[in-house]
Amino acid sequence: MKKSFILAAALAACACTSNKYTIEGTLDGAEGYLYLSDGEKAVDSAALNGGAFRFEGTVETPQAYYLTDNRDTGEATFLAPVFIEAGNIRFEGTAEAPGFSGSPSNDGYAAYAVRQRALLDEYRNPATDAGRRAAIEKEYDDMNRTCFAENGDNLFGAYLLSDMQYELTGAELLEKIAAFPQPLQQADILVQLHEQALEKSKTDPGKPYINIIQCNPEREIVSLSSVLERPEVTYVLVDFWASWCGPCMGEVPYLKEAYAQYRDRGFEIYGVSFDKSETAWQAAIRDNEMAWVHVSDLNGFDNPAAHDYAVRGIPSNFLLDKQGTIIARDLRGEALGRKLAELFGAESEARNE
Repeated sequence: MKKSFILAAALAACACTSNKYTIEGTLDGAEGYLYLSDGEKAVDSAALNGGAFRFEGTVETPQAYYLTDNRDTGEATFLAPVFIEAGNIRFEGTAEAPGFSGSPSNDGYAAYAVRQRALLDEYRNPATDAGRRAAIEKEYDDMNRTCFAENGDNLFGAYLLSDMQYELTGAELLEKIAAFPQPLQQADILVQLHEQALEKSKTDPGKPYINIIQCNPEREIVSLSSVLERPEVTYVLVDFWASWCGPCMGEVPYLKEAYAQYRDRGFEIYGVSFDKSETAWQAAIRDNEMAWVHVSDLNGFDNPAAHDYAVRGIPSNFLLDKQGTIIARDLRGEALGRKLAELFGAESEARNE
């Protein structure tokens, strides 16, 4: 009797944790076959019957796929992202506005898309005033964080976290990854994100700097350590940028303002360019009067410093103190001036005491 009870309980547990999924719906006017694709190749197919279709299978770890009308996604006329996970997933909408529901990730993504579309429609409405448009921009920027709080236990949340990684430290990223259910942490996107977070954590605030040794525009070697060793230098901003990067060039006025205000008090900028064209790099420095230290190996993102500092997007920067400790990162816009005012203000107060 006891063995039978244990077996029944085990079977019940297996039924509750089934990895079975179905995807079904109707795509009006479609004929032939639909395919599930990983973006490179079809992994399953289903015949269309009056536009109706059905996929079924099992999945150990949730996956992000595409539902498409062609084995070759490059030639597809219909392409809709879908999260494959346990549950009865329903296709909704049309070929022009597809959607899915019936599982946590697909429900989360559908709700996100509705919010996104509503904000964009309101923003584009001629009746929306400037004040409301500014508020919408803020809401739009905050939407990933808001939706992540609602989807931190599913695969859609993992994709939101991937988008958010640039505003998080490595330690914060590792903490959020660890909060996902253990089986989901084996999903490709979280495995990759975990590797990136480990690299990023090496340059979190409080960690020591990693030296950079590259050539300036005159082809002279200028190391980051040599700049830190200058007696007059107290803080160094390691700034990763490129002449072809619009947002990077948008940061230049803020960098110039901070440099003009604090250079004589010990502030230096060590600019590391991800340019490949020496001409474009030097022209940007000259034309924009960027009078601080510049280096590059002219290999784009294939730059040792990019790997050392886990830089996967630019602009990106790290503020170092005299001892080479990273004290802040990604100080963009007016944030750089505020941080320097705080640091130099604190120094002035200490001298007056």
